[in-house]
Amino acid sequence: MASSTQKKSASFAFSSLAWICSLTSTSCNAAYSSLPPSHRTATKPAHLEGTLLSSPRRSGAFSKLSSSTLPDIPKLITPEEESGKGLLSFTLEELSDKLGGYGRSTAVWDCIRRGIDPNLYYSKTHAIGDGDSSDRAVLNSWLDACVGDTSTHETSVSDDRNPLEFDKGQGLGQNAWDKLQSIMEKYHSCDETQRSRKKSARKEILCIENSIASLSHMKVSSDGTIKLLLKMVKDGLEVESVIIPWKEKGFSTLCVSSQVGCKQGCSFCATGREYEFLCIQCAFGKVPTKNANCFAIHSGMGKLRSLTADEITVQVYYASKVCRVINSKNTEQSDNMALPTIDNIVFMGMGEPADNALAVVSAANALADRRMFSLAQSKITISTVAPDESAFETLGKAPALLAWSVHAVKDSLRRQLVPTTKSLMEELRHGLVKALSNRSISMRRTMLEVVLISGVNDSDEDAELLSEFAQSIMRDVKGAKVIVNLIPFNDIGHPTHRTPSMERVLDFQRIVIQHGNESGTDKGLNPNVLCYVRTTRGDDESSACGQLATKRRPPIGKTGM
Repeated sequence: MASSTQKKSASFAFSSLAWICSLTSTSCNAAYSSLPPSHRTATKPAHLEGTLLSSPRRSGAFSKLSSSTLPDIPKLITPEEESGKGLLSFTLEELSDKLGGYGRSTAVWDCIRRGIDPNLYYSKTHAIGDGDSSDRAVLNSWLDACVGDTSTHETSVSDDRNPLEFDKGQGLGQNAWDKLQSIMEKYHSCDETQRSRKKSARKEILCIENSIASLSHMKVSSDGTIKLLLKMVKDGLEVESVIIPWKEKGFSTLCVSSQVGCKQGCSFCATGREYEFLCIQCAFGKVPTKNANCFAIHSGMGKLRSLTADEITVQVYYASKVCRVINSKNTEQSDNMALPTIDNIVFMGMGEPADNALAVVSAANALADRRMFSLAQSKITISTVAPDESAFETLGKAPALLAWSVHAVKDSLRRQLVPTTKSLMEELRHGLVKALSNRSISMRRTMLEVVLISGVNDSDEDAELLSEFAQSIMRDVKGAKVIVNLIPFNDIGHPTHRTPSMERVLDFQRIVIQHGNESGTDKGLNPNVLCYVRTTRGDDESSACGQLATKRRPPIGKTGM
């Protein structure tokens, strides 16, 4: 029997179906019967019975879409599944209780931190020499990008028989390994379909790749930036994360996503604009289309769902895997292939962290735990557009620095750039000041981010207002350090937005610094307003800031077990 939540979801879906049919001269009965059986179990609303709603404007808009063009529709995710905890989101204490000891949980995290699946590494039936299929796929893709032809190079990664560089000895022990498998099996166990699938596949090892997420695509930009496309196991939706190597500094930055899509709709961001969906299927799943005749195309990707803490941290796991695999391969191109390890994490990928705060804070705790991912708190940055002033207080609980995507100080202009903003800039500023004041002195450093768009928010007045805004935060928060980060707009195909010239960007930077110094000295404040221009990385492969929208590329190869 359907629950009340399912009935409400079905009612909403059918209402949407009726509205779309009114735009397309489609019979609601016909459209209803075309849906998968799993979505036809609820009682159809009476007002849809025998209905044929017509509109001469868009007649036959769906007729050009044959059933063969529509991919399998992912299942609906229940709230219980949404909050499920898995291997990567347990605290070390929780994992120790489950595995029967601190030493065992530490051994598991020694693997995860290096991008090695402990389910495979400590298995008695999976020989180390067999390797990990995703390791081989990563190496093949990297060689293809660097040397253009993997057929002339040995691509085996099985030479590295002990990637942890120590003797695994007795391993976890069979009992603890079985418990580890149980954790993987229970992940999202509220889903009957997943539970049945896992029971039938129990003969295979349950691992991160077939239980949480798999690496489906990997693309390397000319500047060495690597974009990873990860496919979530539970519903097949995909997110992007980006590895940005800084070879001269000896580390790489990883940009992670917190949601599949984003509901904020910033005018300069591809995540909220460029992923197209056919409305008739939106209530049930992902159906990308380029059908220009469809009136009911969303203007943006929108928020499909939030990621779990496991689905956020798995991005770090795969990035660590990429770094390890690439650096372990000794070839003639080793100098060019070197990839510094991940030492800096920024929540600046797809999604708005404040709209998924619980999972983001949980993921940040795992990243900052010295026994888990072992990153310094000062090396983790959570960036928010601040839908309202409470966002700063909520995200401020995470062991990470806060960054604010400001984009404009004037309220009217900011609403134009961030149409979903609910609060005035002064209200948002007060929220940030309150959150910073409640943090330790060392964590009161914050960043104000501005995407500069030619002729929109790059005037001298905008620069002066931004400088004064930064000064006001330092004035109200003792020990605060505010850094202004200017990001030249990256092209996403917007009809009017254009990238400002570098000369204009540098002039804007100069005004922010000089005006801050002058106004600060006059008012007896700290005159130091730091302002930097962010180096554009990965824009040739749509990996730069604002360009993430899960655009597909040919697969890097089979990554399943």
